[in-house]
Amino acid sequence: MGKIHYDPLNSDGCEAFGENDELEITRSDDVTPFFVATRGECSFVQKVRNMENIGVAVGIVIDDFSENIENVLMSDDGTGGGIRIPSMLISSPDGAKLLNWYTTATITER
Repeated sequence: MGKIHYDPLNSDGCEAFGENDELEITRSDDVTPFFVATRGECSFVQKVRNMENIGVAVGIVIDDFSENIENVLMSDDGTGGGIRIPSMLISSPDGAKLLNWYTTATITER
């Protein structure tokens, strides 16, 4: 299992992640770092590319609507051909549970 990372200052992952996020992933010495971002404001591809650029192994996007995510397609915006990491969309309630755990867990538990 990997370590979960989240940047509350770039919660939607639409901006390039900074050096601090990259250093945290490098320092964790984890071969499978997960990164969480919320849906909205930019394409799925942009979020996942920003995650991949800092060394993330798996991208997790939290839906920003209470809807059946089985009906949501994480579509390519036409620029996703080079993405090499897997990514997934999780429901808003599941995402809330994950972020609640993240904010209450100790650093070693994450």
